[in-house]
Amino acid sequence: MKPCAYEKQGLIDHAIGSYKVLGGKISESYYKIISRRLERYGIVLDLNVVKEIVKDVVVLHDMGKAGEYYQSQFDDNCNPLKSNSSFIYHELGSALFFYNDYEPIDVKKAEEVKSLLTLAVLNHLNAIRGISDYPLNKFPDKFDERMIKLNKYGSILLENLRGVISKSLKVRDYTFDDYHDMLYAFSKKNEKYLKLYNLFLAPIMLGDNLDSSLVRNNGSKTRFVRILEGELNGGSTL
Repeated sequence: MKPCAYEKQGLIDHAIGSYKVLGGKISESYYKIISRRLERYGIVLDLNVVKEIVKDVVVLHDMGKAGEYYQSQFDDNCNPLKSNSSFIYHELGSALFFYNDYEPIDVKKAEEVKSLLTLAVLNHLNAIRGISDYPLNKFPDKFDERMIKLNKYGSILLENLRGVISKSLKVRDYTFDDYHDMLYAFSKKNEKYLKLYNLFLAPIMLGDNLDSSLVRNNGSKTRFVRILEGELNGGSTL
């Protein structure tokens, strides 16, 4: 089962499950909205490419959980080895992966697309943390560099996702320099298109929360998920 996404939940299952629960919940018009809004900024994407990119970012949004620090808290069956296991800061590893090593297919302005996906995964826990919580010249408090060592378990994740995501990808162990360079680059960006990261953030949050509720609450659902499902069951879609 390892790498783990949560107690008794494998990261591979969560990655695939986060996208599967979106079946029928993202309308064709939502993909068209993404395409049209990106085109206003010169980022021209075929509609099928938009769909593949959305799938990739939903499936790989928790890549950061593959960090050696997090996986050391679980046995091979994703049973916790201590009572206070945590995935704090895992979104940073996800962002470093997308910023450095994700390559979208058939995209002329790949760097712009990667920036949007990086911001989406970095902010997918924005009720708790977002990019503004990461200082530029140092790691945040209680950060462990093993949190961004992703090669060992991230490679297992990618190997098991072949055929699910759009292309063959690689992941590695990241460093403080990678962290600094990414945040420094965003501190200098003021392009208006960057606000469009929310178009990719919405499917991530939807898939992540719906899939997680099936595993982590033993059949019970949080108020947020009940409201979310109520909207969707009423015919609403993104």
